Amino acid sequence: MFRPNLDCVVRQKDGNDVYGMPAYGSRKKERCAVVKKVLRNDKTSVRADSSASRGNARELEADVLILIGINTTAQIDAILDVAGDRFRVMSKHGRYSIAGKLDHYELGCTYFSDSEET
Repeated sequence: MFRPNLDCVVRQKDGNDVYGMPAYGSRKKERCAVVKKVLRNDKTSVRADSSASRGNARELEADVLILIGINTTAQIDAILDVAGDRFRVMSKHGRYSIAGKLDHYELGCTYFSDSEET
């Protein structure tokens, strides 16, 4: 049984602008529930051959599961603003009750960087 306990804002991808960057539509408030929110700041190799200097960069990664109602406008590539963070929807799965009725959707999300913002 799904009980939303947070407000979130959904912005659906409307296409691309003239530069090929994603363009997002208007904001829509919806109710959701965050099941898992794991944010990591990991070191990544800058060079594929791992140079002797061992250069690396820091990369913010997120593993997030959000439950949202059946009337949602969120689709894959939509942007969700939840609890002060911004995420991009990577997967969407329907979850059903024991009676076989669609109860809610489970959204698999990743971190949306500010540098990607349009």
